[in-house]
Amino acid sequence: MRSSGIGRTANSLRWAVWIFWLCVVAAYLAARFGLGLSGAVEVRAHSSAGDVGAPMVVADISILLLSVALYQLNRMLGAIAEGDLFSARVVGSFRSFAFWLLMVSLVWVIAPILAVLLVGPDDSHRLEFKLQLRDILTIGIALILFLVARLLERARIIDEEMREIV
Repeated sequence: MRSSGIGRTANSLRWAVWIFWLCVVAAYLAARFGLGLSGAVEVRAHSSAGDVGAPMVVADISILLLSVALYQLNRMLGAIAEGDLFSARVVGSFRSFAFWLLMVSLVWVIAPILAVLLVGPDDSHRLEFKLQLRDILTIGIALILFLVARLLERARIIDEEMREIV
C-alpha cells in the first residue's frame, strides 16, 4: 500500500508539514530571542491581545499548541503513508489534530479577554471584545474537522465490517 497514490501523497504532505513546522518554529524562536540574519532579514514576534500589551506567553502557548497539532497531523499522515487508511490510529490522530487546532483558536479568542481582565481595561467604564475573522474561521474549520473525524470513524467501522464479510 505504501507505493499507492494515497500513500505517496501522504508521505509528501508529511514532509511538507515537517518543513513548514520547522520553518515556523525557527522563525518564531529567531523573533522571540531577537536573532536575525545580519540585518538582511528582520523577524519580529509580538502578541496582540486587544489594545492591551499581551504577554509573549500567549504567543508562546499558541506556538506550543500549534506544534502539538502539527505533530498529530504528522502522525496521521505517517500512518496513511504506511497503508492505514481507516485505522483507529489514523482516526485518533486526526481527531487529536482537530482538538489541538481548536485549542489554538480558542487561545486566540480567550487570551485577549483574559489580558484585559488581568491588566484592566484602558477606560474603566468600557470592556472591549474584538473577534477577528481569522479566529472565527479557525474555530469553524476545527469544528468541521471533528465532523470529518466522525466520518473517518464511520468509514473505519464499515471497512472492518467489509473485511469480516469477505
